Amino acid sequence: MQRDKLRGINADMFLRFSFYTMEFNNQSLCVIQAKNGQQSLTPLKYKLITKQAEVLVGMPVVVILDSLTYYERERLISQGVYFIISDKYAFLPTLIVNVQAKKKEKNPAKLTPAAQYLLLYYLMSEKPKEEYTIKDFEQIMPYNYVALARAVANLEDCKLCSSEIKDNTGIKHIRFGGYKRELWAKAQNYLSSPVKKVLYCDAIPEGNFNISGVNALSQYSHLNSEQFETRAIWDKHFNLPGNQFNEVEGLYKIEIWKYPTTMPSFSNHIVVDKLSLYLSMKDEPDARIEKELEIMIEDMKW
Repeated sequence: MQRDKLRGINADMFLRFSFYTMEFNNQSLCVIQAKNGQQSLTPLKYKLITKQAEVLVGMPVVVILDSLTYYERERLISQGVYFIISDKYAFLPTLIVNVQAKKKEKNPAKLTPAAQYLLLYYLMSEKPKEEYTIKDFEQIMPYNYVALARAVANLEDCKLCSSEIKDNTGIKHIRFGGYKRELWAKAQNYLSSPVKKVLYCDAIPEGNFNISGVNALSQYSHLNSEQFETRAIWDKHFNLPGNQFNEVEGLYKIEIWKYPTTMPSFSNHIVVDKLSLYLSMKDEPDARIEKELEIMIEDMKW
């Protein structure tokens, strides 16, 4: 890479590494290689270096290495460092995943949990951006870059967003476009209930549980609350031991969700969000619930 493309890179990094560019899957990458082949850095150090360089050069940064033991390779992967080991192995998940996802399922029947969560976040944002990058979402969402890249690919396959690489940085710019109310209607065929499993217990459990069900709807409508609540939790956080829960009966209903039960950047972190609540309850046979759900959606500030 020419020196003028590396403005901001400090002298220490210049002394340690050579900088190159390469293209993979139509995306430009910055590749760094240690000038001293005997130099050994920790995975955490590589993570800090690549993240710093990525901000400065405006494209993903990959480390090229001569060799690694399996243990060292796993440690780099756990730190999210992208790397290439000679001609034998490459860890470039964000670049490979879009191709793999599209090959796997070009006409998906449903959104994946992460894709649905991302779409609902956009729909409920009061002042959404015109364009996002996966890095933007990574700073907001409780998902890593790889999961978000898959989510965006899934949304594109469902024609719910589009993306464009505008320059030689290789950074994908994502747009949802159109009116949010129309996007919500268009997405209906791909959306599903966030509830993965239902359990019961006789006491309100401790942990990352949020109000769901009728008592959540009562906070968004004129429906009266119930004495015994429904609580929801992301399955990633549901790891409580013991025999507190069962699948048959109990005073409290516990919903295990496929994705997080709260939305980032929203003030109310006690009650589940409106759109996920609608999806979790829209098949309820109670006419009162059906009516209040419809009113809640109609009153949404799209």
